[in-house]
Amino acid sequence: MLSTGSNRTYDSATAAKIQEGHMAKMNRLYYDGKLKVAGPFGDDGNWRGIFIFDCKTKEEVEDLLKTDPAIA
Repeated sequence: MLSTGSNRTYDSATAAKIQEGHMAKMNRLYYDGKLKVAGPFGDDGNWRGIFIFDCKTKEEVEDLLKTDPAIA
């Protein structure tokens, strides 16, 4: 589950760049067979979306997400 982070101080151009990098990361993980399901929630609440991974450990998932600009 993805939640709203505490760092929301960037401008709209920066937000667009972060989102572009986020989507590129999600596409790579999908084509690598690691990400099985992903999607946003539409209510603009604190819960932003969901990922379902095919990984052996929680640590593997955490390592994959460290390079996602929307999560980092």
